[in-house]
Amino acid sequence: MPQNEIFLQPGTANQTVRSFRHLNRSRIYREKQRLFAMEGSRLIFDALRSGVKLRAVMLTAHAKDVLGERLAAEAPGVRTLMLSDALADEIADTESAQGIFAVAEMCPEQVLSPEAGMHAVLLHCVQDPANLGAVLRTAEALGTDGVFLYQCVDLYNPKTLRSSMGALFRLPLLKISDAEAFLADCGAAGLPTCAAVVDRDALPLQQFDFSGGAAVLIGNEGNGLPRSISDACTHRLTIPMAPDSNSLNAAMAAGLFLWEMQRGNLSHE
Repeated sequence: MPQNEIFLQPGTANQTVRSFRHLNRSRIYREKQRLFAMEGSRLIFDALRSGVKLRAVMLTAHAKDVLGERLAAEAPGVRTLMLSDALADEIADTESAQGIFAVAEMCPEQVLSPEAGMHAVLLHCVQDPANLGAVLRTAEALGTDGVFLYQCVDLYNPKTLRSSMGALFRLPLLKISDAEAFLADCGAAGLPTCAAVVDRDALPLQQFDFSGGAAVLIGNEGNGLPRSISDACTHRLTIPMAPDSNSLNAAMAAGLFLWEMQRGNLSHE
């Protein structure tokens, strides 16, 4: 072992390790520091390819043997810290940790607004991090033009990061503070707004023509969209379901809407 490599053991009061733990656990701390924690080689290297700036990388000896050359090539000069296997297991957020962890800077705020012809989605109060990540992954795969977030779970929640498979690093994303103002902006831009509702009297999803663009609004897992919001949309759409069924997982419902919204575009690419 080179002399400049120090293995940290469990219980070590190291500032980077402490920061990683806080970032993994606390949204308030993440937002205050404008940093977030990542775990696993796929997510970390995906972040690097997407332009995310790393502040520090922590890895075990085995992880260094496997990933050291690649890390040196893709993140030259990044500060690294060696961990004992026991400490890696201690700070890991997953059951099958790969022994590589990183502290990174949050992505810069984006400029994004409703525009005529765009295919967008507004997620309204989605609170399950796995659902949010799954929707982002699907939105990227289907070429969605923009994702707007109103009072949703934190983008940098560890479960959101993992389930998004890095999509949040590349998607056009914007957190908004006023859903009504968003609807007004869509109206001013000539962009139809479509509320996803569970209502057998609403228009079946597959009957709506998305060729001119639209913004689809997906609501909270338990409560859906507030009635005031769905009524303010230009259209109310529903996914036809079997008679004894009255709901779908929010991520699944969003996926069906996103697929229908992009189906025509994808078939011509």
